[in-house]
Amino acid sequence: MYHHPKSPPFTPSTTAATTLSKDNSKCTPYIILASFFFSLLFILFLLSTSASQSLLTIRRDPSLFPNRPVSLTKIPYGPTPPSIAYLISGSAGDSARILRLLLATYHPRNHYLLHLDLSAPQTERDRLAVTIHSVPIFRAAQNVDVIGKANYAYQRGSSTVTSALHGASILLRLSSKWDWFISLSAGDYPLVTQDDLLHILSYLPKNLNFVNHSSYIGWK
Repeated sequence: MYHHPKSPPFTPSTTAATTLSKDNSKCTPYIILASFFFSLLFILFLLSTSASQSLLTIRRDPSLFPNRPVSLTKIPYGPTPPSIAYLISGSAGDSARILRLLLATYHPRNHYLLHLDLSAPQTERDRLAVTIHSVPIFRAAQNVDVIGKANYAYQRGSSTVTSALHGASILLRLSSKWDWFISLSAGDYPLVTQDDLLHILSYLPKNLNFVNHSSYIGWK
């Protein structure tokens, strides 16, 4: 009689071991791949660290980063610009031209005195004063004035000289901090800017501009 060999008895531990071995065989490629990935990241980190250290050890160009202190060269400055006192005169109907000439010659360092002679009505003189006061730069600098009591200036006589001397005396009472005196009429117009004119006058000796008076005339 033929006897079949007995199969080994079924035990739970044997089944679990077989299952674990199958799972381990499935997880092994993932573990190897993860290890390879982290190793690659570590190698790249080491390479970047060594490269940054080598860049830090490179000597900087001495022309860009000099060791000696940089000497600051002092820029030579010219003389202090002077101040000009302007007398701008006109007749009836010249208030617009006086204002145009004022704007063309204006500089905050200067002083300006506007004169409309007796041929102009008082209303025109008042309007000119109101217009001057309405300009913010004139109001802030306070260096533009209008003569309220006008003089008569006859162009062919000596009254123009008298008017100029009277204007200069008023400018001296308003401010004595000016160096040059210029008398202009409403029909004049400057050919150079005030910056250029002040620059040129700053190099001229101030004794060229003077008014000298003496009662001794030599023959008395």
